[in-house]
Amino acid sequence: MLVPKTKGVFVEVSDFSILAAVTSTLTPPFRIESLQECPVDVELEQIQEFIGGLAEVKARGYLTGHCSVYPKSRFIRRTTLESPAKAKDPAYLVDLLTNQFRIDPAKNGVAVVNAIDGTEFDAEKNLQAQKELVFCGATLEELQKVQDRVVEWGIYPQTVEIGSLNGLGGLKNYLEWKKIHFPTLVLEITPENSNIFILSGKQVDIARPIPYGLTSMFPSIKSELGLKDEESAKKLFYSNTFDFTEMGPILLKKMLKELQASTGFYEVQTGQTIGQIFMTLLPNNFNWMHATLSRALGVDMLHLDYPGWLKQMSLTTSEGVQLETLDSRWLGLFSLMGNYDKAADGA
Repeated sequence: MLVPKTKGVFVEVSDFSILAAVTSTLTPPFRIESLQECPVDVELEQIQEFIGGLAEVKARGYLTGHCSVYPKSRFIRRTTLESPAKAKDPAYLVDLLTNQFRIDPAKNGVAVVNAIDGTEFDAEKNLQAQKELVFCGATLEELQKVQDRVVEWGIYPQTVEIGSLNGLGGLKNYLEWKKIHFPTLVLEITPENSNIFILSGKQVDIARPIPYGLTSMFPSIKSELGLKDEESAKKLFYSNTFDFTEMGPILLKKMLKELQASTGFYEVQTGQTIGQIFMTLLPNNFNWMHATLSRALGVDMLHLDYPGWLKQMSLTTSEGVQLETLDSRWLGLFSLMGNYDKAADGA
């Protein structure tokens, strides 16, 4: 049974937490009435109780909402078509996906979108204007599992989006609104893997996966602190009781090398200088990573003006919603709420 559509619910599910917003409706303009958070690694009953409590849902009721998720198999791959005319043949894109990116289209849900404005690729339109492309998706099996999971929690999703792509869309909108012209380095770190993105004022310029994440730091923590095993390192890492700031350069050595390679290549190829770094997803107790990488790369940290950005998207907040204290990980949830059909110039 669906709960009457008197409220809207927006939910982002990551490896770290469940972020949720209750809104006056599901379609902007609307008012954000509350922001709430729940750990993701708790019992099913606790999550169901959390979801049900968002809008005081009675037993066996479902909230209608929009969700973003981060499947472990997700991919975002950037390409430039050297011969756009060949893309009229669907087999050309399938071959590109299979041979260049090693992604099996039979096992994955795949979308092909324009790297400039996020619109879906259309072979019937001007192909030259669509030569900058992004392939994105995840395995069909995992996409089904994450959808079943949110339904089990008590949400009937109108949409389920891949959070990585959703966040890039929101951040691009933010950078355009703020008139930030220097390219932005975006780093998405999860326990097992990471993604590097570079957003210029015009488009997604780079989308590159890194095959390791937070877990790769545990051996160094064990060694540096003389712990008995990596499980002890993991517990300390996530405990929020130890300040890793001093160890930051050691723990992030591999990550920094990847970032320097990507930014160096980008700056040489384009002649543009990276202006700022922005990290998504990570909770407050990992802010030392953001600061460490900012210093090492010699770029500023990007701090979002949530009140101003939401206002320009025609979104207001109730008195109890404090936007000023929110960190970077809330970008994804707010990005779900935006309507990006029109650019700032009206296009």
